[in-house]
Amino acid sequence: MDFIQGYINLSSSMLPPTIYNPLLTTITTSLSIFKTLQAYLAPLLTRITTQPDIASLLVLAALLFLSLKLLDMAYRAVMFWVKLVFKLVLWGAIMFVSLWIYRRGFDGFVEDVEELAHFWSEEYENFTRDVKKMQAQEQQWMGGYKTKRRNRW
Repeated sequence: MDFIQGYINLSSSMLPPTIYNPLLTTITTSLSIFKTLQAYLAPLLTRITTQPDIASLLVLAALLFLSLKLLDMAYRAVMFWVKLVFKLVLWGAIMFVSLWIYRRGFDGFVEDVEELAHFWSEEYENFTRDVKKMQAQEQQWMGGYKTKRRNRW
């Protein structure tokens, strides 16, 4: 406090009055507020320091509050990037489809989509056929017996 008060006396000769007067009123107001708070908070501080269990509870509550705030900040940062990626993918897909329609025309686009749907439906049928074939081989290897799977737990 003595340093600030000494600096204020020195700054009156260095600063112009348009800066010095508002600065002086702000500093003196804040110093008076701090002295008033000190008068009211000093008994509370002495009570907390004489009872360490209250102090430890307050420290624990402050740590819990700070950790939750940090977790909230981390959650918000992660969600920002996740939302950004989803928006970029969405707008990229919209631009891709728009460019596809522009280049091929609407009829060409419909033909391409039909070809893609036909190709992937054939792939799905091939996959299901392979699965059924593997299940039949498994039944043959097991001697034709259907085994009931039991829960081991």
